[in-house]
Amino acid sequence: MENVKSKEINPLPILNFATFLQYQRFVMPISFLFYLHNGLNFSDFILCQSIYSATCLLGKFFMGFVGDIFPKKYILITAYFLFMARVVLWINFDGFWIVLGGEILYGLFKALYRGNVDSYIYEYLEQKNISKEMTDKYGKLSFFTSLGSAISCFAGVILYKYFGFKTILYIELLTQIIAVSSLFFLPNTKPESQGKIKPVIYAKNIFKGIKSVFSDIKINYYVYYSALLSGFTSIFVWNFQPLLKLSSAPVILYGIVNFVNQIFRGFGGLSAKKFLQKFKNKLVTTEYIAVIISFILLITGYYIKNYIYILRIVDYMCSNTIICNLRSI
Repeated sequence: MENVKSKEINPLPILNFATFLQYQRFVMPISFLFYLHNGLNFSDFILCQSIYSATCLLGKFFMGFVGDIFPKKYILITAYFLFMARVVLWINFDGFWIVLGGEILYGLFKALYRGNVDSYIYEYLEQKNISKEMTDKYGKLSFFTSLGSAISCFAGVILYKYFGFKTILYIELLTQIIAVSSLFFLPNTKPESQGKIKPVIYAKNIFKGIKSVFSDIKINYYVYYSALLSGFTSIFVWNFQPLLKLSSAPVILYGIVNFVNQIFRGFGGLSAKKFLQKFKNKLVTTEYIAVIISFILLITGYYIKNYIYILRIVDYMCSNTIICNLRSI
């Protein structure tokens, strides 16, 4: 009789499937309209997004410690539940503090998810002695991330047009339930070293890392560059939808803009290995020039209040995301 336990489960397709479903975020392409629906304005939108970003940053310092103690499988499940809590909160309540609470939960989700999903893949590949395939496997995960987002962009604006936000949130909750359920089928990849790291040692490592950011020239150059670039990228993303609203663009364009953005990101993830081999040394320079041009175009968009012009600007900015996505892999 065949031993069922001897069969090994490849967790990567399961993880890709769960990621695809988790990124069915139907509110995302019309999030600014959701803010307006809750009585908030552009200033509130920027404030909440800033607090969300700060939550991601602070969360990463502490969530890394969690990743060194507990199996990545359960950390990912916890992260998904945090996102589900956000959806449940928005279904049942409304107003500024509710929206802000949801963004904080989203920030905690990102802090848990971002640092552990790639670690999970690497730990699995390392167990199989094929860690050199990390770029390719993580690139595929990025593709499914962008594919899920791209589909939800069109679905979100259509659902909003015919059914409103309440229905969108209920459908989003359903996809999240299926996504988190699939994570329970993942095998553990917990190495022996996990669970043995003391809090004091981890705190010292954090302090050492922070100190090296300011003292080590080689390290702080890349940290400052990434921080500056991420900051500018966030500004672009936060302004996409307000720009479209300002120009009285049809709601369908909200979906098109985000769809184009995610398609470029997905292409970047799927082709990461080939692009990195050929253009790795030129990525930073190209990215730097593209960001400067994007920033200039973004400013002009607030003066030329024509949604056709703005749509072209946003399309250009979206095309730059392929470079950002390649650099992050």
